[in-house]
Amino acid sequence: MIRSILSTVAGQPWLRKAIVSTPGIRDIAWQFVAGEDLDAGVAAVKQLNANAMKGTLNFIGTHIREKAEAISAAEANIAALERMGQEGLDCNLSVKLTQIGLDIDESMCRHLLRRILDSAEKLGNFVCIDMEESPYVEKTLAIFEDMLQLYGPATVGIVLQSYLRQRRGDLRRLLDAGASIRLVKGGYWETSEIVYRRKSQVEQVFREDLELLLTRGWRPAIATHDAGFLFYSQKLSAEAGIAPDSFELQLLYGVRTDLQKRLIQEGFNVRCYVPYGGNWYAYTLGCIRRIPEGILRRINESCRRVPF
Repeated sequence: MIRSILSTVAGQPWLRKAIVSTPGIRDIAWQFVAGEDLDAGVAAVKQLNANAMKGTLNFIGTHIREKAEAISAAEANIAALERMGQEGLDCNLSVKLTQIGLDIDESMCRHLLRRILDSAEKLGNFVCIDMEESPYVEKTLAIFEDMLQLYGPATVGIVLQSYLRQRRGDLRRLLDAGASIRLVKGGYWETSEIVYRRKSQVEQVFREDLELLLTRGWRPAIATHDAGFLFYSQKLSAEAGIAPDSFELQLLYGVRTDLQKRLIQEGFNVRCYVPYGGNWYAYTLGCIRRIPEGILRRINESCRRVPF
């Protein structure tokens, strides 16, 4: 019940205002978001590095509609890259194209992305382009493939979602191009015409993609909180003679921290996705859908105290 409500809550401004100002829910948000500024993100990554985990910083924001805001977001991403270099962090960057103007003007988005990638290349760092909702997949892949030609896989990578029905050929095509790929099951609520919805189907296509990526990919990354698939990756890589340090297992900041610790103890190469910034509200709701019902009950109890 709570999970279905969360998928529509983010679009309600009056409810957003009430939740953002509720201390109990803000406390829960800080379990999944490093904080509201870059300093907080850097501090979180430093702690991860101290615990033998790599980081990926993400300045939260999507679907920006104003040119000035898109430019500001690009500057924030460049500042994050520069700060990583100054602090000597074991960390890279993740960016969504709608944050830097894809909904406004594609040419502007490409220009801002190139500014970010120029900075990453200069600093010897890496940027992963996040995948967004299904209407953006084709444009995102087209932009990524152009950037891959310009910068190479050591500077720019892409996220692919296994649950998309009509995109089954993307992984093989991008592997042939030598792309660096982060594989996820899926990240958005989509209709059954667009994505596989049944758990068994989602797991089957993810397993197929995982096997292909792990055995053929360059710097492949498996991003999931499903312990079965994480440890299957370890088993598969061992059987195929793949070096443990040649691929990554990636999890979200604050989600399944017990599993993150266990993976490190088991000798995995682990990277944690660390979001920060003032637009933490909708992101937090997405994280809540990925965590156990016990936390959801805490959210429900907090919501009952919101003065609607």
